[in-house]
Amino acid sequence: MKTTTAILAVMAILAPAGASAQTMFKCVQGENTVYQAEPCPETARQDKLKAPPPPPPGAGKSGGSGSADVDRMIEFMSTYRACADGVSIWGQEMAGPYKEWRARNMAMVSRIESDRQLQTRFKQRVDAKRNGKASMCRDVALELRGKK
Repeated sequence: MKTTTAILAVMAILAPAGASAQTMFKCVQGENTVYQAEPCPETARQDKLKAPPPPPPGAGKSGGSGSADVDRMIEFMSTYRACADGVSIWGQEMAGPYKEWRARNMAMVSRIESDRQLQTRFKQRVDAKRNGKASMCRDVALELRGKK
């Protein structure tokens, strides 16, 4: 169910951005699944996905900013930001993996960063997490290292 939701979210994000036949790759390596525009590395199992045609003008104006996938991305990004700002050595260690994660998830990251409502939600979550428990950084670090 989560995979289907993720695929639909990726396709919905990509549909307005380009041609109707844009190809996405689903890369599965161990327990990790990543959706990206480039082919998967040889060590990963790969499936090709085609983005659906764009919706008719005026359809889906809400942008789905309340979707679970957007919420999860905002939660992940805000936790990373709060942890990186709060513990500089953690931020330095995770900067490279986070940059790679952002590149793999650029469609959703761009959507969040270009939508004022989503930016506001992101900033609110970062502020809420400042001075939080250090344990919140563990899950982010594990995911960035591909261990979750």
